[in-house]
Amino acid sequence: MIWVGKLPIQKSFRKKLKKQKDLSNKASKQGILFYLLRNCLILLSVLFLIDGCQSSPESLPPHFSKDTISSGYIFNRLQVRAKKIYNVKSFARTTFVGKKTKQSLRQTLLIKGNLSIRVDTYGMFGQALGVFISTAGKMQFLDPAKGRVYSGADVKKLLRKLVGTQIDFKEHLQIFVGHIPNFEYLKVKESRLNSDKSKYIFHATDFKNGGDVRLDIDALTLLPLEMTRFESGKKRYYVQWQDYKKIGSIDWPHLITLKFPERQEILKIKYKDPTLNGEISPEAFQLISKSSEK
Repeated sequence: MIWVGKLPIQKSFRKKLKKQKDLSNKASKQGILFYLLRNCLILLSVLFLIDGCQSSPESLPPHFSKDTISSGYIFNRLQVRAKKIYNVKSFARTTFVGKKTKQSLRQTLLIKGNLSIRVDTYGMFGQALGVFISTAGKMQFLDPAKGRVYSGADVKKLLRKLVGTQIDFKEHLQIFVGHIPNFEYLKVKESRLNSDKSKYIFHATDFKNGGDVRLDIDALTLLPLEMTRFESGKKRYYVQWQDYKKIGSIDWPHLITLKFPERQEILKIKYKDPTLNGEISPEAFQLISKSSEK
């Protein structure tokens, strides 16, 4: 009776054991499958992150593929970039700091090539304070309060009164479109990479106009960062191009600073919503007929 009584219990135990084994095998297979899927997903994630962290060959600057680059190569890149920018239209905030004065003006700028610039200046309440035009070496200034157009030496006086300084637009106009003045006349005497390898530094001579120039060029982008012009061993002026942002395919400096150390004057132009290479009518640089000028 005892043995007979054990048989059902043994069969039941075997059934339970078999069921547990089946469940264990099933769980084991599911565990292996989950393990493989998990590892596969981890591997894919790692590969994705590695690929995302690496720059594609197309995004790397061309000079990164070179073991060494010459000053000629860098200057050629600067020249190619300069040729891409020929017109500028923008709102601007111009700040002038002198020995005893500091003022900030709202302006609109129109710049066409290296020859023409128009600056409309507005007061605190949006009233027109003046329109300055320089084109092909000729300067004009419209005084809206008097409704008169001035030219020649009178313009320089009015400009100093309005802005606080005088600018040689024949030379400095290129600065405001992100170019290096008299760039085509520079001959490199010495070049080097700075200590932290962030900038190429060039010392050059202006073989047409005289004087020496120091250029600081970004080592990554090959964009101009700083320029200092020396004459008779003294700093004549200093330029900074900052806050580069893409406008289309062009890197554009949204903040330009021009300093005159001997005069202790600083001029800063901060561009807002600039448009590059748009159409500008020639009429924008013509105020009124010559017969109405003073």
